Amino acid sequence: MKPLRILVVGELVASSRSHQRIAALRDMGHYVETMSTVAQEATYEDRPSLYERIRYRLRMPVDRMNINGRLVAAIENGAFDLLWVERVLELRGRTLQSIKSRNPNIGFIWYAEDDMMNPRHRSRYVEGAIPWFDVWVTTKSFNASPDELPALGARNVLFVNNAFDPAIHHAVPIGSEDRALYGSDICFVGTFEHPRAESLVALADQGYKVRVWGNGWGRMVGRHANLAIENKPVYGEAYAKTICASRINLCFLRKSNRDLQTCRSIEIPAIGGFMLHERNAEITAILAEDKEAAYFGGDDELARQCAYWLKEEERRTTVAAAGHTKITAGRFTHRDRIEQILGFLSWARISGADL
Repeated sequence: MKPLRILVVGELVASSRSHQRIAALRDMGHYVETMSTVAQEATYEDRPSLYERIRYRLRMPVDRMNINGRLVAAIENGAFDLLWVERVLELRGRTLQSIKSRNPNIGFIWYAEDDMMNPRHRSRYVEGAIPWFDVWVTTKSFNASPDELPALGARNVLFVNNAFDPAIHHAVPIGSEDRALYGSDICFVGTFEHPRAESLVALADQGYKVRVWGNGWGRMVGRHANLAIENKPVYGEAYAKTICASRINLCFLRKSNRDLQTCRSIEIPAIGGFMLHERNAEITAILAEDKEAAYFGGDDELARQCAYWLKEEERRTTVAAAGHTKITAGRFTHRDRIEQILGFLSWARISGADL
């Protein structure tokens, strides 16, 4: 594929996975410019204003960075072949219509890692923009069903597995200081959600010590002696060290997202960690049970699995190594995903198909 001129727009905070995809696009030889929906110094930990929270609840988010106006100005002269949108809830259909009228050959791709059938993950604006996209990319396999995104007007829905960045998600050496800073017998990295908290408390009640990293866990601090609530995220090298320094890495799925896999489903084995994941047919088809990852189906089985795998040091190491090989030798990098997406876009545009 010849190099493309691509404009990527999204919530480009420093820790965003969008940056990983941007780097992959550039490594592939494409010319990429970016436009962020938030200020350069913004983080995921920033608290929005009351006005912004109200607008978000009404599903009419504030366009703080004038994305709609800036997009039209940036693209109207035909400087780009492709607009790659990373879940921009401020984006309006009339913006895409205006761009298309000025640059009819430009392609539109939407990429999202959330369940876009959940109204909280959409906006009234995006609902009017859906039909304008040439390809709608989702990591939620069920979103591609005819009664889901296609029923909202999405023309070409492409399901893709999650991906990892080899520059970030790889094994790192762990010294005694790293083990003290990041290590644990059982670890969970992820944002707070009530079902996750309940499972962790149940595990702690069984006598297992768990270290928890991520946002939103403040109310859990000090709740249980066996739960070490860090109440802060780990990114980049710190994330890799946390995975490598932990004997068991839990992977809970977000219920509000109807997750069957998450970014961590791929990142943990890519880093080389042993993963204990919520069981479902989609993820076990990727990583074989008890050979490349371990699985659980409820709190009782979670405790039994932790007991077994903490004792099985050699087997746990073997499973982690096999999972690492499966992901790193397979097509699971961001570059692999982008090649898949751009290939699908080319096919859809050439064929003119509405899949």
